[in-house]
Amino acid sequence: MEELQINYIGEWLRTGQLGHLLTIVSLVSALLATASFYIATTQEDQQLDLANSWKRIGRVSFGISGLCVIGIFCVLFYLIFNHRFEYKYVWQHSSLELPVYYMISCFWEGQEGSFLLWSFWTVVLGGFLMRWAGKWENSVMTFVGMMQIFLAAMLIGIYFFGYKVGSSPFLLLREDMPHLPLFKNANYANLIGDGNGLNPLLQNYWMVIHPPVLFLGFAATLIPFSYCMAGLWKRNFTDWVLPTLRWSLFTGALLGTGILMGGAWAYEALSFGGFWAWDPVENASLVPWLVLIAGIHTLLAYKHSGHSLGISLILISASLWTILYSTFLTRSGVLGDTSVHSFTDLGMSGQLLFFLLFFIALSIFLMLKNWSVVPKTEKEEHLYSREFWMFIGSLLLSVFALLITIDTSWPIFNKVFGTNRTITDPITHYNQYAVWFAIMIAILSAVVQYFRYKKDDLGRFLRKVALATVISVVLTGIIAFFGEITTIVYILILFAAIYVITANAAYIFMVLSGKIKIAGGSVAHIGVGLMLLGILFSSGKKEVISLNRLGIKFGEGFNEQDNRENVLLYKGLPIQMNEYWVTYVGDSISGPNHFYEVRYEKKKKKEDTAEEVFVLFPNAQFGKDNGLLPNPDARHYLTKDVFTYVSSVADKERTDKGIELKEIELGIGDTALVGGKFLILKNINPNPVHPMYLPLDGDIAAGAKLEIQTMDGRKYEAEPVYLIRRSEETGFDDFIDDLSLTLKFDKIYPKKGKVKLSMIQEEMTDFIIMKAIVFPYINVLWGGCLIMVIGFFMSIIQRYQEGKRKRKRKAAIE
Repeated sequence: MEELQINYIGEWLRTGQLGHLLTIVSLVSALLATASFYIATTQEDQQLDLANSWKRIGRVSFGISGLCVIGIFCVLFYLIFNHRFEYKYVWQHSSLELPVYYMISCFWEGQEGSFLLWSFWTVVLGGFLMRWAGKWENSVMTFVGMMQIFLAAMLIGIYFFGYKVGSSPFLLLREDMPHLPLFKNANYANLIGDGNGLNPLLQNYWMVIHPPVLFLGFAATLIPFSYCMAGLWKRNFTDWVLPTLRWSLFTGALLGTGILMGGAWAYEALSFGGFWAWDPVENASLVPWLVLIAGIHTLLAYKHSGHSLGISLILISASLWTILYSTFLTRSGVLGDTSVHSFTDLGMSGQLLFFLLFFIALSIFLMLKNWSVVPKTEKEEHLYSREFWMFIGSLLLSVFALLITIDTSWPIFNKVFGTNRTITDPITHYNQYAVWFAIMIAILSAVVQYFRYKKDDLGRFLRKVALATVISVVLTGIIAFFGEITTIVYILILFAAIYVITANAAYIFMVLSGKIKIAGGSVAHIGVGLMLLGILFSSGKKEVISLNRLGIKFGEGFNEQDNRENVLLYKGLPIQMNEYWVTYVGDSISGPNHFYEVRYEKKKKKEDTAEEVFVLFPNAQFGKDNGLLPNPDARHYLTKDVFTYVSSVADKERTDKGIELKEIELGIGDTALVGGKFLILKNINPNPVHPMYLPLDGDIAAGAKLEIQTMDGRKYEAEPVYLIRRSEETGFDDFIDDLSLTLKFDKIYPKKGKVKLSMIQEEMTDFIIMKAIVFPYINVLWGGCLIMVIGFFMSIIQRYQEGKRKRKRKAAIE
């Protein structure tokens, strides 16, 4: 009997019925938890025992919901790991050849898996709140429970009054496509064979760690929002500030880290040659972070001066609104093909829109209901005060976020209003205004902290910032001169970046007396300054070294810029790219990846010996629908990266072994550039000598004395023969074995003073077309990212210790 029960449970696991049951239990328990915490909140000031009873029910229910989410994770991984392709989600996102570590990525490639990840982090954070939120537990957990309800509803995949709620990751293929003849076979599961596989662009180690960090940031935005809403609900506008600030810093650190990891993935996995392309999904994660940073600064202003409480409530709430709006953008299918990150539409657009509007309406309702009792200061902020300029900085961040949101939302505007606006060059478009916001915000980040709260003396402020200002101006001039930076906007970015670094470093040592433990904000600002420097030099001074000096047109898929910035590399034939001689060595296959070995050799200036040699292995996959999907490789130095990717490759399945490159007409002394080689007609020999030519009376023969030079400086001679014998035109070809090159002398044009030649390149069917870029000082960018995140966590520790001291003082008073 016991063995029968075990087999029955195993069958449930195999079929995913257990997983579907867990999604339903998770939703029901989340509903009960939310109702329980709500009742506990309403009763805690009247009947404490009753409130505690409901709180216990809420905790147990939320715990059950969390255990169900973990169970769903386990069941789904079991199905993916065991290649149960009869399940649609498993079939869509995995395959037999997928390594185990990329099977983890299968979880969040699809909508259902990413919602599951979001739900998982929500229950984890909810567990922390139930343990540490104290008197705020009931009210805060009410809003956390609401979020968990919506996330659980995204996974149930059942019909409710004729409307489908959510999409289940445990849907069988036969349930989704019952009309296919395959499913008439009782043994159809064994006939499916293999899955569709993970998107090749996501087969990168960053995609294993980037989504969990980013979705933890998404989930964490709920916590400061919940504290704000709880403060409004309970009309308590003091005690929630410190925990909200801590959680906001934590969220800012996570979102920032997740965004930067996404940039690192784009740099390593995508072939646009950079780390930020203003993709709609990139923007959708950046905007909430910008809004949250604005909210953190206004919250600090309120904590120290009593100003900006109202705007803090709005900004902290808006950080969650923008998360939900980005969720709608990326999952409703409205972006179409405008983003490489967006999901396909699963028919949940209405549910996603309701998800967004519910939390916006809830926030606005609580704000309007309690706005009259929100504390306000009678006096406006003084012009020479820290809180005034913090407000200005937050306003700039908010306007910047709003502009990005508007431009990202054009696909929605086009559908709603029937317009047809598209942003054809996103990088240029967004950068036109992004650089000015970056300059203004950076300068404010440099100087605002030198102001005192409430009121300051302008003279004292100017004396404090004078040294950092002078040093920044001098350093800007020196670096701009030696770095040959002449564009005004670049000089301003350079100054702003240096000013942030020097002014914040000076603040740490001059104002804080070197107390680094309380300098988290300044450290984060220094990181931002370094990021700006890295962006300026790596993007503004990047150099494409794979310049097509032969003028080759590569055909379909290559625009004019692509033709200029890509080179054709035949196997074994080196080409010079700036200081490097670059050779395509060959290719190899590992799973779905085709690796192309590219050898870089840097030679000493006065000697023909190698100073440095390194090999890169850019790879590519051949997608079913997307053609060649390149994955770059880079050589990393302290001061630069040499970045390489393959744009196109030879068709190895071609059966022809000879390719006629071109027919050329040349006069004596003329030079033609054909197939990466210089062909020079030195002279015409009226008495040609050729191993295959035996002169006869009446022959009219001539030999074309040719010199062939390769791009690496090698020289060869050849003499194909043109022959007229008995009024028939014929000839004898010449062959250069080293180059596998055949040369034909086809015709003589006496009137033109030219001859017609043909070049046939034999066995030269193995080649790649590649692009190489040098990114100078890109490590300054990555170092700045790390320092900024460190600054965030330093601030979190500082606020935690501040709260600990506050609790100790309160306990001592009591």
